[in-house]
Amino acid sequence: MTPPGSSPVPYRSIGITFFFVLSERPPVYVISAGITLQAGIGLALQHAKGRTCHILVRSSWFLPQIAAEMVQVHRWLRRAHPNAKFISMTTTETDAQYIANLGIDAICAHNTAFVDEHVFYPESGIAKIYDAVHNAQTGAFKRHELAYGVRDLALITYDETGRGQIIRDLVSRYRGLAYTNYSEPEGFRSLDGDGIRAILNRSRCGLALSALEGPHNASMEYFLCGLPLVTTPAVGGREAMYDPRHVTVVEPRAEAVEAAVAAYRERAPDPIEIRASALAKSRPHRARLIRWLSNLVGEDLFRQADENLWLPRFRDKLRQTWRLEPSPSGGFVGYPIQGWARPHF
Repeated sequence: MTPPGSSPVPYRSIGITFFFVLSERPPVYVISAGITLQAGIGLALQHAKGRTCHILVRSSWFLPQIAAEMVQVHRWLRRAHPNAKFISMTTTETDAQYIANLGIDAICAHNTAFVDEHVFYPESGIAKIYDAVHNAQTGAFKRHELAYGVRDLALITYDETGRGQIIRDLVSRYRGLAYTNYSEPEGFRSLDGDGIRAILNRSRCGLALSALEGPHNASMEYFLCGLPLVTTPAVGGREAMYDPRHVTVVEPRAEAVEAAVAAYRERAPDPIEIRASALAKSRPHRARLIRWLSNLVGEDLFRQADENLWLPRFRDKLRQTWRLEPSPSGGFVGYPIQGWARPHF
């Protein structure tokens, strides 16, 4: 594929992007809005090879802050690639109407409804050794400082810049750290779903401390593993999947976070109840996507779904990580991150 070049939506080579093939016939691709949006579009167009395709865009941030670029990409696609249909997945019906008013088709299908409950689940017989777990990248917007004083805390983090010094500095500020996926001799260690589940099942509650972001996959991972949540007030969509019985909302003060964690250490809701509530919240969002996809493929896909409306073709978070590299022709080559043996296309 030749990059857009001088078009209003130039291709940005960023190395890593999210791209998932939800359907081959007809082609349906899931990509992420935000800094990886244009790379995801590039992969979708390359895979489609001129065929009519549908590109589902998962919001990775507060929708009003990324809507302008989504509109720009949508307009470019209509002009340069009219066979590519651009559809936004949103966290609420209000957001669906908001993006529709900007001329973009939308489906109210919350990102976190597609966190895979077969990957994240409560494990019996596991001792709780961490008072809380904070699964968050190193960015300042995650407000790690609110958890620096939490006792027996597990920190799961990653550094998007690839500079280990950032993680080292962050880890050093936590005063009650009991676990982190970083050590001085070994550096940063990435955790897969099984590794994250192992930490969550040893924790009494999860933390979400940002004031502004997107749907927040980590909170659903907590819920599916049976953990209650301590959170600050926030906008961006994660609150749409909250059950107030299992969520404590506190002011953004360290002492308030520490007190809420201590309360869950003394008494926490039933993990099976938390998980059941999360799945109940997820099913309507899955149903809307399955209904849309069924109409597209001309087949009742509900017959293939399980009792929680999980389709065999789904993948955890509807995403796969890809690495993009320049090609000698001036375009790019995409590789699934799990396999580097040969280009996918």
